[in-house]
Amino acid sequence: MPIQIAPSTVSFTEFEAIHQEQQRRRYPELKAPKPASSDSWKGMFRRWAVLLVSSATITYWAGGNWFSWVVTATVFSVLGLLYQRWEYRRAFRQQPSVQQPTSFTVEPAGITVHESGGARFFRWTDFYRVEPVQHWLLLYTSVEHCYYLNLDLVQPPATRADLLALLPGLPVPARQL
Repeated sequence: MPIQIAPSTVSFTEFEAIHQEQQRRRYPELKAPKPASSDSWKGMFRRWAVLLVSSATITYWAGGNWFSWVVTATVFSVLGLLYQRWEYRRAFRQQPSVQQPTSFTVEPAGITVHESGGARFFRWTDFYRVEPVQHWLLLYTSVEHCYYLNLDLVQPPATRADLLALLPGLPVPARQL
């Protein structure tokens, strides 16, 4: 019997949380680089370091004290966080499909995605990657595109466990979801 998933959309807050969780999974060690955007991490780090050092030098030459340097460092840190948020916002806007209601029908053979433009069937082997993140299941059809299936919207009589049992090769056990 097919499992129905009610229509859902992804808010920007959820989108940001999902992708931050993915970043934490990709770079679990503190020593590993943690890119904040789609830009090259090393190039971005160099730009920020040059700006920070040059602004600290200018502050020092202008007769500034340690407080001026702390304020400058704080401003650059806040700018970095704002830039990261801007990158997430840009990525969210580039995927208009996440903002439209999408429902799913899950079967042992694959999954049917129902969007405003129609329905499309995918075999499980058609997916590049299937990744659970929080209460979402990310179904990647390519490196650049994925569908967001909300595991909390599984329609009765089916349960989340029933849905996860149909997924071949899920990277984490269902009990961790």
